[in-house]
Amino acid sequence: MGREAQGGPQRSCIACRREGDKASFLRFVLAPDGSLTPDLAEKLPGRGAYTCIARHCLLEAVKRRQFGRSFKGAAAPVDAAALDRLLQEQMKQRINGYLALANKAGAIVSGGDAVERVLKGSSPPSLLLLAEDLSSAIGEKLEGMARRTGLPVMRALTKETIGMLLGKGSDRSAVAVLSPGFGQSLIREIARYRNYLEEENGR
Repeated sequence: MGREAQGGPQRSCIACRREGDKASFLRFVLAPDGSLTPDLAEKLPGRGAYTCIARHCLLEAVKRRQFGRSFKGAAAPVDAAALDRLLQEQMKQRINGYLALANKAGAIVSGGDAVERVLKGSSPPSLLLLAEDLSSAIGEKLEGMARRTGLPVMRALTKETIGMLLGKGSDRSAVAVLSPGFGQSLIREIARYRNYLEEENGR
């Protein structure tokens, strides 16, 4: 089967050797000083090394010194814990960035009551984003309304963080993303972050 039939360029994880479409992997490149740099947007130049979107594969690749082999000895020594923290921070920054951009573009409705009105309206949003620390009663109500219409629902960030990103003076527990483009971008970034943290537990 050719690459086109498989859905795009194929890559393999340097830790577990699983093969698949490059969109299902994390890409790393070398900075000029030889340090390992995550390339989440896949736009940085140079040779890339790939791992599954799974924390245990990243840590295993470091443990087995696979990055050094992939870059033919040009990579500086890798601190697994530091690289893990950097990657998680970059993933969270991408989620935060898309949410802030959507808000700036006027593609956001926030707050429980306002979101509920949107969910009942004739023009459904593209994504319902709920804060991780949202109360179960409110969360279940909004999630139930969204599920009945087939609307994607994802949980990410805290109420405080969402409120800050939206420039509000108070916490925000629920966000309706009106733009399909921003909605899909947030779904992709949140799913990648969740997969990275939870894949090792088989979830």
